Parts: sequence; structure tokens; C-alpha cells
Amino acid sequence: MIKQFRMDGRVAIVTGGTSGIGLAIAKALADAGASVTIAGRSKERGDEALEAFRADGLEAQFLSCDVGDADSVSAMVGEVVSSHGGLNVMVNSAAINIVKPALDHAPEDVDALLASNVRGAFLCAQEAAKVMVDQGGGGKIVLLTSMVAERAVPNQAVYVATKGAVVSLTRALALEWAPHDIQVNALGPQLTKTPMTGGLFANPEKMAEVHARTPAGRAGLPEDLTGAALFLCSSASDYLTGQHIVVDGGRGAAG
Repeated sequence: MIKQFRMDGRVAIVTGGTSGIGLAIAKALADAGASVTIAGRSKERGDEALEAFRADGLEAQFLSCDVGDADSVSAMVGEVVSSHGGLNVMVNSAAINIVKPALDHAPEDVDALLASNVRGAFLCAQEAAKVMVDQGGGGKIVLLTSMVAERAVPNQAVYVATKGAVVSLTRALALEWAPHDIQVNALGPQLTKTPMTGGLFANPEKMAEVHARTPAGRAGLPEDLTGAALFLCSSASDYLTGQHIVVDGGRGAAG
């Protein structure tokens, strides 16, 4: 591995790291040498994720965290700093989706999506940046978005809005924290096979449409995000900040 992409001696947190894209990114960071903490709401899924790490000869720790709760995020970050002596990388992959027509969305749906996807992204970035500023030496913050931040889809209006908000948040935070050598970037996947999208992947007609619209001829896999994530979390991206990198198999280029 090129030295710039090595993560030896770096401490990383991946929220939503117990499954799907978050788990794949967490394993990639650990494989590159980082000390990784995966954070999520379910201890059962956390234990399963740690088993997946061990199966690949990797190590990590799990901490419980609700990214929409400020006290929970603060406690989780504090425990990582206490046990590892600092924090260099924050990847926020935690998110939810509620798929239904916009006319059917209840106010509670809107509140839940905003709390997890926007409030959670901000709280995680803010807590990480506090540590990075205090300890000096800069850091990396990566916020997971979605291709839908650039290209809307039906029946996901509020989810689309939250992901667009995270892209704007990324740019604003990158501007504020650049003087502290903190790079803030967003990573947006195409439709990717995860527990959250399992229902769609089980629908042959819908998947045929996705494949037809994607120049690569397929939907994404969690592993498709790991190269870009490692780039954004490593010193290879030290002069890149405020960007939204979309990994979509050419979908955006197809018009």
C-alpha cells in the first residue's frame, strides 16, 4: 500500500459501523492500520460486526451511540479519546430512510429523518472537531450522503432533502475548519446493497431498472466505497476539503 494511504497510529470512529457501508469502511480503515471504533445503537449488531472483524483477522471496539442524541455522541467520542489518547478520523455513516410518497409523510417521519441524518451528522462532526482542534495536528471528517443529494428520486422526498443538507453542511464545515487543518468531505453512494436496501434488492423489476440506468450495469456493494473512503480518511487527501465524491457506477454521467 502507498504510504500516504496507511493509517497506522490513527484513531478512527465509524458511526453506523455495525453493518453495510459503515462496516465495510471500518474494516478498510482497520486493515490500513487504524485503531477503529464502530458505533451504533444495537449491541447485538455491534457484536456481530466485531465477529466479522475477527473473521478477517482485524480488531475493533464497539460503543453504543445514538447519533441524534448530543449526550450520547459526546459520551461516545469522550470514551474513544480516553481509551486511545485522541481522535484523528470521524466517519459518519449512520442514517435512516423512510420510503413513502411525500403526501403520506407524517411530521414524526420528518423529525426522525432530520434527527438521524442531519442533526446526527452535525453532532458527530462537531464533537470530533472539538477534539481535533484541542489536540492540534488536524483531522479527517467524512459524512456519508447519497447519490440522491445530486439526483432526486420519488417517494423519498425528506430523505433526499436530508442528504442535500449534509452536502451543504460538509462545505460549510470545511470552510470553517480548514484553518485547523481539518478536512471535511462527503461521500455519496449509488444504490448499494445493505440491510436498509434489502427490500429493493429483492425486487427483480426494480433492480432491472437500476441496472439499465447505471453504465456499470449493476448497483453498488459496500466494498465499492472503501477505496474512496480510505482516500478521504488518509493523508492522501490532505489538500482536498469541502467536496462531495459520488461513487455511482457512472449513473451521474449518464444524464
